Amino acid sequence: MFSRNLAFIIGINNYTNGISPLNTAVNDAKKLVEILREKHDYQVWVCLDEVATLSNFHKFLFHTLPEQITENDRLLFYFAGHGVALNGDDGPAGYLIPQDALLGDTNSYLPMTLLHDALSQLPCRHFLGILDC
Repeated sequence: MFSRNLAFIIGINNYTNGISPLNTAVNDAKKLVEILREKHDYQVWVCLDEVATLSNFHKFLFHTLPEQITENDRLLFYFAGHGVALNGDDGPAGYLIPQDALLGDTNSYLPMTLLHDALSQLPCRHFLGILDC
């Protein structure tokens, strides 16, 4: 058994700075939050649109989650928004695009390698990541 069911849900429709908006990402995220809370007793952190900034991603991945997650927890990570794979020296490099990202500025994106490193350090007993981008 798991001591807690936890989820970090991100949904971004309202992109700016030259990045095209989306139509259904926030609704998808909200529906998942509703299902997880009402049917599966999840404690959910929700990050939608203007709250879904690179700075908030960093705070959550490197402070909130490591301080909260224990070895008996179940964690679901869900991202609905833009993502991109760009050619790099070692092959394609994947990125999640925060709401405050600047078009073409990879320094304003969240590298998938950084996301992987942060999430793989967590001591949770079970992890599921879903990227809808």
